[in-house]
Amino acid sequence: MAHRRADSTELDLRRHLPRWAARMLGIPGSNSLGQVRLDEPLLAQVVDAVQRGLGYAPFDEQLRAASALHSGYAVEMDTGEGKTLAGAMAAAMLALEGRHVHVLSANDYLARRDAEWMSAMFDRLGQRVSWIQQSTSPEERRSAYRADVVYVSFSELGYDFLRDQHVEEMTDRVGPRFDVGIVDEADAVMIDEGMTPLVLAGSDEAAVESLVDATALIAPLQQDVHFEVDADRATVSLTDAGIDLIENRAGGVNLFDAEHIGLLTRVNLALHARELVQRDVDYLVADDGIRLINPARGRVAQLQRWPDGLQAAVEAKEALAVTPPGIILDQITVQDLLRRYQLLAGMSGTILAVADELQEFYNLPSGRIGRHRPNRRLDLPRRVYATGPDKHAAITDEIARRHAAGQPVLIGTQSVSESEALAAQLPAALGVRVLNARNDAEEAMIIARAGEYGAVTISTQMSGRGTDIRLGGADEHDRERVVACGGLAVIGTTPYPSTRLDLQLRGRAGRQGDPGTTLSFAAFDDELVQTNATEGMRRRMARGRVEEKARERLVRQAQTIAESVRLDRHRSTWQYTRALSRQRAKVLRVRDEALAEPNRTRRLVTLFCLDEQWQGHLARLAEIRDGIHLRRLAGQNPVDEFHRIALREFASFFTSVDTAVRERLQRVGDGSDPLAELGLRRPSATWTYMLRDDPLGDAAGRAAAEIHRRIRGVWDRA
Repeated sequence: MAHRRADSTELDLRRHLPRWAARMLGIPGSNSLGQVRLDEPLLAQVVDAVQRGLGYAPFDEQLRAASALHSGYAVEMDTGEGKTLAGAMAAAMLALEGRHVHVLSANDYLARRDAEWMSAMFDRLGQRVSWIQQSTSPEERRSAYRADVVYVSFSELGYDFLRDQHVEEMTDRVGPRFDVGIVDEADAVMIDEGMTPLVLAGSDEAAVESLVDATALIAPLQQDVHFEVDADRATVSLTDAGIDLIENRAGGVNLFDAEHIGLLTRVNLALHARELVQRDVDYLVADDGIRLINPARGRVAQLQRWPDGLQAAVEAKEALAVTPPGIILDQITVQDLLRRYQLLAGMSGTILAVADELQEFYNLPSGRIGRHRPNRRLDLPRRVYATGPDKHAAITDEIARRHAAGQPVLIGTQSVSESEALAAQLPAALGVRVLNARNDAEEAMIIARAGEYGAVTISTQMSGRGTDIRLGGADEHDRERVVACGGLAVIGTTPYPSTRLDLQLRGRAGRQGDPGTTLSFAAFDDELVQTNATEGMRRRMARGRVEEKARERLVRQAQTIAESVRLDRHRSTWQYTRALSRQRAKVLRVRDEALAEPNRTRRLVTLFCLDEQWQGHLARLAEIRDGIHLRRLAGQNPVDEFHRIALREFASFFTSVDTAVRERLQRVGDGSDPLAELGLRRPSATWTYMLRDDPLGDAAGRAAAEIHRRIRGVWDRA
């Protein structure tokens, strides 16, 4: 299918959909739909099932979206325009053609909610629908994956794929089939989370080590004396004075002697945890443990943790029990997981902004479906202030003014700490409700009440919430009074690193033709502006007076730089993962052959040796990645060098496996447990988690800082 560069125009289905779909929809010469004719049996069956099962008729726009998804498009539909139904109809159409469909959601809650919500439609078509959650047992997963349509979060799907590659019996697999994937919140999942590795780890009690001593060692260190933090707050490094102090406190050791390199590593991790990882921004402390916060959604990331060293360092920093480290058994990026599908489609309220990236990384064309009703929302210009205190005073005044008029107000922030600080500043009489990672269990109730008369709701991120805000409350009992007040007012307190997130927050107002107002604030000392400002921008901001339009341009420029950095980082990380992805595919093919081996002793020994060798290979490549950036100092391309080394390391992989298998089979008897007889032990337990942001470890942080400096330099020269 030819790619058409996306712009603000609507998806022209006459050019991109099958002839039967365009003919059936009766598309006239303009982008708007004429009278829909249900003379095409496939879609007609689905529409009939919607009407009979769910009790309402789909909008023409939902039919267009369903047809586009059916044809393998990423579809942009505004908030409240019915993406859930459009995705379900597309899934049903594909299932009627004999395809096996996964509808991939951002979290477990949405997977179950949407499957139950749409089940009556699927029942009418004689199709079985299922859902999978973190608590779903292996037996239930195996059954669920046999359904015609499966609703599942992308992370649970990935973990099932990884676990299936490490079973010892074919019958232990749960068996997800990668035929058709329809991705909800596609830009967040496919782009923002695309390079996030899903990890299968095994416990290794023998490797337990504490970072408590290292945390104590760094206690007296002072910034700019003993260590330095770069301008991007991506790395922290010891100064000569810091090295001397640590060596003295550790008993006069030389940190760079081979025997003390481990201590140096732990000191650096402890310092990173103390200076760069922030409580109530990056994580919460709850239930005597660390709970990471997903920065794209403001929620606790239930299955997410940092690489073991950093996780343990943060736990030591908070004086918590340190989690035993483990060994990575396997991992796969979200992008590699999704590219396994034969047909991929997606939907979101902000697709066009990443249309070129979806084409580049997934070969996925994009388009927009217009609103069912005209947009009545008023989007006011952003207000930019010189300082944070000036901005916060203006925000509280704006909230109080709109609340006094009875208008419901939704305030979007970027962190738990910001949400709680703002709530504390507002008068108690406003009855502020806070939605953040601390109380996400009450999410649906809080959002349902956000459209009530005079309501004031503060939310840490609104993307991926999956719930519309109805004027007048969940049942719209007070709708007319809220409409008379101007509908929902949405206020953004700080510009996001991506304009897509600004748009997603804005989209909560003006649902399906409702009135509404949006307004955003920024300050020159906001983290986004300070982190991404070029030297020229800093000089302009330092002037006593900056015109209003110039202030807005400076903030927009900082956002553009942040988006450029993210895209460059995505491309860089994607390049690093190509060699590993190809090697994994070869190993999995051989493992499948070994799994089919009928003689049991040979099968178990071969599988153990394959897995053992793969884990060692992953560990070696991780070490190589961490220092590969230094090749640039020698005039070499780090990506090219990494690929060359990865190929060299893999060249003897299967030879080493064969040697280990032969040697071990010669020593094994006829016992019922050949691995135990050989003194071999698989990990005593396994768990899954998501690495955050830096799949290449510290090297990625350094590479990102370098990219950042280069992009800022380009902007300055421009």
